[in-house]
Amino acid sequence: MKQALLIVDHGSRRAGSHELLREVAEVMRERFGLRIVHYAHMELVEPTIQQGFDACVADGADEVIVHPYFLGPGHHVTTGIPALVKQAASRHPGIACRITKPLGVHSKIGEVILERIAEPEGDNPICAVPLEREVTDEDKHPQDHLHRSDASFRFCPRCGLPLTPRRMKPDGPELQACRSCSFVHYHDPKVAAGTLCMLDGGIVLVQRAISPAYGKWVFPGGFVDRGERVEVAAVRETREEVNLDVEIDRLLNVYSYEDSGVVIVVYAARVVGGELAAKDEALDARIFHPTEIPWGDLAFRSAHDAIKDYLALYPEPE
Repeated sequence: MKQALLIVDHGSRRAGSHELLREVAEVMRERFGLRIVHYAHMELVEPTIQQGFDACVADGADEVIVHPYFLGPGHHVTTGIPALVKQAASRHPGIACRITKPLGVHSKIGEVILERIAEPEGDNPICAVPLEREVTDEDKHPQDHLHRSDASFRFCPRCGLPLTPRRMKPDGPELQACRSCSFVHYHDPKVAAGTLCMLDGGIVLVQRAISPAYGKWVFPGGFVDRGERVEVAAVRETREEVNLDVEIDRLLNVYSYEDSGVVIVVYAARVVGGELAAKDEALDARIFHPTEIPWGDLAFRSAHDAIKDYLALYPEPE
């Protein structure tokens, strides 16, 4: 049996970060003599798992062995990747396929860590910023506070001292703040953008291939990148998830909830190109007639509310 190795990682939009996996595949091919080695990313960038699987078969493989290039058996390894691999394998009846364990705990992992410790060249030195260091303009937020993500902080990333709860406004929430400098950990919301559009008399929805709400349905959309216009992000995410080119008609609404850290901006759009297909972060992409919307299987409250608002504006199929 002619075997192929397909190495899979999560994927990242950060420029150059996905090149790491290509180098790992080259090592397996050149140093260890494996004849058919390809790599793929679970989401965000190409090659996708489908493309990697197809490449293995095109090179003559009778069996594709998928290795999750992850440290542990988290949700991506136990649920997301198996679903995407199963979908990819379905296009190649008769081709054997199996998924290995992730990297996990192994004695050779320890050897790699020891090598990294012994070779500090290229390390990223991180240390507490001295208290007497002058804070530059790059360090300052317009309101003289650094805004961070929702990640939990215990120590100040500016001066290294412990953070303590502090109420910045009499009627405001307690925030993690530094008593020595002006750093405050704000739990800023994230912004997501998406589109609702009609195609062949129905609304385009995508079935999620990632958590949360794995396997549930939602309109195409995703997070807005820093420096990206919100409407541009909505168009981009639609293309990335369902392979459709759309143009914005109007702002449908903005959805936010007391128990959610995400603000969702949804646009009504029209399809101007492309062919409907499930792509990044998607198990499936379908058209649902307004009378067939899977209300009980929608991923989020915002999906339910946005579809209701959309149908109020566009009650009849276009």
